[in-house]
Amino acid sequence: MQQGNRSLTVLREEPAQSLRAGGWVGRSSPMHCTASGRPLLFDSDDDLVEALTADELLAPTHGLAAPRSLDELLDRLHTERQRGYAVASEEVEIGLTSVGVLIRNHAGDLLAVINISGPTSRLIARIDQAAHRLRATATALESTLAQPRPPGAAPRG
Repeated sequence: MQQGNRSLTVLREEPAQSLRAGGWVGRSSPMHCTASGRPLLFDSDDDLVEALTADELLAPTHGLAAPRSLDELLDRLHTERQRGYAVASEEVEIGLTSVGVLIRNHAGDLLAVINISGPTSRLIARIDQAAHRLRATATALESTLAQPRPPGAAPRG
């Protein structure tokens, strides 16, 4: 979910493995260096991307692989828009890789991003597989959201 120039994590599932990414629920993060944030920029023109990320791009608190300039960020966004998913490998912290996919409503408007994050050692060789599964999940969610509600059903949240 987008909050100004940051993305906000609203739900997280824990894996069975002992090596895990940290708790992100309720935490906001810069949009330019996360796989949950960059897809929120997919529909934005370059001027809006610059306006939303200018303050964060030069922040020294991000990992070494994070984009450090607007041109570098725009290059990544162009590639990610084309392939339909974002990858942030060691951009927030060393050893963490994430893949993110957009969820859209029936009109094609951006609703949310789903992502998977894990240790780079486990995820880096399976990025395409993770992206494929995330896209399938996003498609199923989009289809469900497009279904008309039965009469008398509570509004979707």
